Amino acid sequence: MMIKRLVALGLTAPLLLTIGCSDSSDAPIFEPPPPPPPDTFVEVRSNPVSDYKRVDRTGQPAVATALLRGGNQPIRDGVPINGDADNERDSLNQGDPENDAEFAGAFVDTLIVLNNALADDLDSLGLARCSTGEPGSIDSADQIAACIDVAAPVVIPDVITLDITQPGGWPNGRHPDDPVVDRLLAAALLDLSPDSGQSLDLFANLPLNPPGNDARADDPSPPNFPYLRDPLDL
Repeated sequence: MMIKRLVALGLTAPLLLTIGCSDSSDAPIFEPPPPPPPDTFVEVRSNPVSDYKRVDRTGQPAVATALLRGGNQPIRDGVPINGDADNERDSLNQGDPENDAEFAGAFVDTLIVLNNALADDLDSLGLARCSTGEPGSIDSADQIAACIDVAAPVVIPDVITLDITQPGGWPNGRHPDDPVVDRLLAAALLDLSPDSGQSLDLFANLPLNPPGNDARADDPSPPNFPYLRDPLDL
């Protein structure tokens, strides 16, 4: 059985406004203010940086989501806590990239868990794993050393990097059509050595996604800013 695991991020922030009351049942409860006239300058806030809190790095895809604990999960020993964060993901986002190596232990622990959980699935598909451990017995960073060698330079520090002397495309920069999560999973799970016959796009090339869900060769993103297709007409 072929399994492709996708990570979907959801963020909901409901806002409930109750403004006044009316004797008329059809009276509007809330009227938003009218937008400013076109070409009207809206003053930018000049608050000091200390008034704000970084909520997302917008760095490498799924690093905090997939490799760190969030919500009510306990924070692991040795994981630094930055600012008022109460979980590992917020702590990474509120911290500075120059200190991201402090999260390396947590990253490795999670990679061990992922490789252990998926070892049987990858073996059943005939894929060569970057881990040297037997399925169900991965308990040492030594057994995922090859995985770390590929993944660590990408996720530490958690920033988007671009070498303009090399071809673009994630992990060198990031194009709207790059299958970033598929590539990240390949880097964390598969043997990508030259002799393996496996590429970073192995998962991305599997015909598992619904038609139209991914970028297609005949429908790439526009080449000019803002590089995005028109919104879907749902």
